[in-house]
Amino acid sequence: MPSENAIIERAEMYLRKLSCGINPLTDEILPEGDSCKQERISKCLAYVASLLQQQLNHDHVAPIPTEQPRAVKRAAKPVMQELALDAEALTRYRFFDYPVSISRVVRNINELLPRNVNMNHLLYADVANFLVQEGILERQTTEDGNEANLPTAKGESYGFEKGESELRGHHNIYTQCWQQAQQFILDNIQKCIAIANERFANRKANQAQGDDQEAAPKRAQKEKFHLTADQLKEYPSEDTPVPVSEIARRLNALVSDNMERIYYKVIRDWFVEQGYLEFKNSPEGRSAFLPTEKGAMGGLFVESRTGKDGELYDVVMYDAKAQQIYLDHLASIS
Repeated sequence: MPSENAIIERAEMYLRKLSCGINPLTDEILPEGDSCKQERISKCLAYVASLLQQQLNHDHVAPIPTEQPRAVKRAAKPVMQELALDAEALTRYRFFDYPVSISRVVRNINELLPRNVNMNHLLYADVANFLVQEGILERQTTEDGNEANLPTAKGESYGFEKGESELRGHHNIYTQCWQQAQQFILDNIQKCIAIANERFANRKANQAQGDDQEAAPKRAQKEKFHLTADQLKEYPSEDTPVPVSEIARRLNALVSDNMERIYYKVIRDWFVEQGYLEFKNSPEGRSAFLPTEKGAMGGLFVESRTGKDGELYDVVMYDAKAQQIYLDHLASIS
């Protein structure tokens, strides 16, 4: 009797293939007149498949006990081992012949770990950090104003692509992996594991330091973000217009590790408060922060870009004059 998870996985696979116009039983392409190839039905199938995948990515919630459990002596935690995967274990990886999220790939890799060993697990962040280092992904501002790790042109050549879904009223933009991309992750899994084990070692070191300093706070208080005049002079003086996320990245590169980082929303909200941006509805029905007349005079403008699906979306760009306006603001409060 298959487990409930196995049944859900099979159902998700069937729906995903049908949404792509493929018969899940024969892997043959559905004929043009098939109802599953109609756009609205295809999107509904993909939506339900995403709901099933979301359910698989969450553990079951433990039932609430009906009566107070007796106090028991807490057993010592077993020693956690470093993450390790050999070539033989990787041969058992289950490939998907349709695009899946990086989180799903990570979950399938963790299923290869021995169940009788208390071992550190791979996280999405470990794989994403490696892919960013390799230039496969990069932090990008999406058309809805959020940031996401999305494929570069190099990443697309390895089978990574931008995916979009509507879940519970939220529009999600993420990276999904075709089989070639899944293979790329497996080919470089030892580099991802090294990142995971470094994260694990840092966590252990922080825990040990906390045990040695009982009266000390659990987390050191970081300084509030600020820049000195000398640091502001190090800001790149390029004339190329950039999105607000790049301004935040450049500013954060100037501060030390013991200082809080500045988020792009803080910068964007300042431009809103000063009247350079305002929240508007576009003729297509999309809502976004767009430059006012004052903003246009200050060096803010909208650049249209083409998404993976061929649809156009707008990104607010800040030229050298606009960047200097914010630098002057930081200098005035430092």
